[in-house]
Amino acid sequence: MKKAVHKPAKKESEGAFSDAKLKPGKKDSTMLAALPYVFGMVVGLLIYLLAKDDKFARYHALQAIMFDIAVIPIFMVEIVLYVVLMITIIGAFIMWGVIFLTAMALLVFRLYMAYSAYQGKAIMLPYLGKMALEKV
Repeated sequence: MKKAVHKPAKKESEGAFSDAKLKPGKKDSTMLAALPYVFGMVVGLLIYLLAKDDKFARYHALQAIMFDIAVIPIFMVEIVLYVVLMITIIGAFIMWGVIFLTAMALLVFRLYMAYSAYQGKAIMLPYLGKMALEKV
């Protein structure tokens, strides 16, 4: 006789990126959702404040705003390290490279999030996505 193996149910919030279970309601919802990832905090704030009846666009706008705010300390630390390491030429070049690679990684990530939003997906970032979903 085989023993039945019980597998625990997978939680919805498991994984790095989960689905927020939001769908675009209007024709232009996906475009409004993608814009804050491309153009930043100001556009995200405008969309969040003006698109009152579009939960999909408001969710992405708020998540993009919170992501921008969360990234600020990373760049602040990198800039402080750059200034400290300017004493040595090689340290400044290394930090310049680190700052450049961080900026490129963030650009690729933001473009991916914009593309996903434009495709109608509501990807939920860890911590930030849950907070954005509660505020929408």
